[in-house]
Amino acid sequence: MAINHRQFMSGKALSVSWPTAVQVRHWSQVFRALRVQWIYRGLYSGSPLPQLASATPAQPDPDFSVPECVAALEMLHQELERETAQRQALERAFQDAKTALAEAEADLACVRSGERHARHQALHDDLTALPNRRHLLQQLGHALAQHGPDSTGPTVLYLDLDDFKAVNDTHGHCVGDEVLRITAARLSAAVRHGDMVVRLGGDEFACLLQGVADRAPLRQLCAKLLDAVSCPMKIDSLQLLVRPSIGIAICSQQDTAAEDLLACADAAMYAAKRGRSGFAFYGESAASGFTATSSCSAHGASARH
Repeated sequence: MAINHRQFMSGKALSVSWPTAVQVRHWSQVFRALRVQWIYRGLYSGSPLPQLASATPAQPDPDFSVPECVAALEMLHQELERETAQRQALERAFQDAKTALAEAEADLACVRSGERHARHQALHDDLTALPNRRHLLQQLGHALAQHGPDSTGPTVLYLDLDDFKAVNDTHGHCVGDEVLRITAARLSAAVRHGDMVVRLGGDEFACLLQGVADRAPLRQLCAKLLDAVSCPMKIDSLQLLVRPSIGIAICSQQDTAAEDLLACADAAMYAAKRGRSGFAFYGESAASGFTATSSCSAHGASARH
């Protein structure tokens, strides 16, 4: 049988699927024929191979000649080299893919870190690192949405530093910024764990309280905040005294908007500032602790003017 007519010698078959069962069987026949020829050659030359000396002689397969066996082995060698090269190429591609995946994961981690940083920057104040107004309104809106007839609504404290403009005008904005940072730290240390302290802007701060609607503990908390902020602040060679005014708005109605509740606390803060009382509840003179949200917004707007 001519070598170029054997299926196991077909380059196309080898390149499509290597090795196939037919190719393995044909190669086994080639090796068996070659082994028989080696045995006979050793026997006839008088120097049999040690490992094959006890083998039973068999007639060689006339269908396979020595040149055909050599050609088959050469083809097998070439195919093994080709498969080895392909395997090495696959290993290199696999390593390259692992490297690319690691780089992609690192890039994704950087992107996620950047997104987290951007979200943090969007919801926090640069000077004090406190949550900002936007963050407060988000959290307040969430708390108001959960407020039901059988649950206690949120309470907002609105704080403003009295005569803070004089600090900036007299000592400069660097000193004023340090006063704001100290105030932020003192407020954060004075409230309960879980309460939210916010810098609204300028010298205005707010506290979001959950589960507190009784006026007695709120008065105690406001007195604590007044004492904490009013303690002397030592900044370089200066010793400054600042005092806050605090407005308190308790949510006792459902369907209250976050902006409205904050405006009520703002209005109460202006009432405390005008009366030099330290703190005041919104609607304190009324029978209830909270008026309609529409009048609350109007009151907050009129108080600023």
